Amino acid sequence: MKRLAVATALAATAVLSTGGGHAQAATAPDPVKSMKKQFVAGRGVLVSETTRSTISGTKGAAVARTTGTIGFVKSGTANHDLTTRWKPQPGMTLPVNTAPTRAIKVGRFTYVSGFGWGEMPAGAKWIRFGKDNSSWGSVGQRGDQLVDVFNPAVLKNALAKATIAKPGEYRGTLTAKDLYGESGVYEVDKVSFRLFVNRDQLPVRLITEHREKDTLIPNEDHKLVRRTVHSLVDTRYTGWGTKVKIVAPPAHEAVDFDDLPGPLAPEPWIGNP
Repeated sequence: MKRLAVATALAATAVLSTGGGHAQAATAPDPVKSMKKQFVAGRGVLVSETTRSTISGTKGAAVARTTGTIGFVKSGTANHDLTTRWKPQPGMTLPVNTAPTRAIKVGRFTYVSGFGWGEMPAGAKWIRFGKDNSSWGSVGQRGDQLVDVFNPAVLKNALAKATIAKPGEYRGTLTAKDLYGESGVYEVDKVSFRLFVNRDQLPVRLITEHREKDTLIPNEDHKLVRRTVHSLVDTRYTGWGTKVKIVAPPAHEAVDFDDLPGPLAPEPWIGNP
C-alpha cells in the first residue's frame, strides 16, 4: 500500500561549560537515549499532522489532517491510533476521498477502516494487515511521515546523517536506504527534514519533504496514470508521557486483506493507498 508521505531525522552537539576557571565538556544531547526512556507501557504521545501534496500534471493541492495517539510498549516498539481526513482544495482537478480513514496498530497487526475496498463480508468494518499479507503503509510509517522517529535505530541513523545541528533543531537529507536498509520506499529517492526537540531532547515537531515517482493517480477520465507526487509533511508531538490505551477492534468486525471477496483495490482517489 502506498500513502502520500514524507521523512525525518536529528543530531547532537557538545555544549561547553566553565567551572573553576577551566572549560569542561558537558554531556552531549542524546535524543536516542531520551527516546528509549519513553518506552513505558501505558504511556505515549499525541500526534497532530498536516500533509500538503501536489501532483504532476494536475492543478491544486491535496491537504490531509491526521490526529491521534502513539502508545509505547515495554519491548521498545509503539502502537498507534490515527485518523486522517483529506480536504479538497480550491482548483483541484482530482477527486478526493473526504471520508475519515482510521488506522489502529496493535502488535504486528494494523486495522484500517474508511476506504472503498469493494464488497465487504457481513459485519466487517475493518481490514486487517500484517499476518500473511503486506503491511499497511510503508516500513515504520505512521500517518504520512515516512521516518519512524520512535524507532531508536532509525533515529540514531538519522542523527548520524544530519548536516546542520544547532540547539533544539537538526536538518539533513536521508535516502530510503538510510532509513530502511534494503527494504523500504524506493519510489522515494531522498527525504529532507527539519527536526525540533525540546529541553528533554524529545521530538516536538518534524517537517519532511519528498517526491514519490511513478505513483498511480487517476486522470480526468478516471484512468490510472503514473505521476510524481511532491509532499510536505508537518508533524507535531505533544503530551509526552500521556496515559494511552490502544486496543484492537473486535475480532468479529475485522477481515484479513487477503480474504476480501471483492476487488482487492480501493477506489482510485487521493486519500486511498
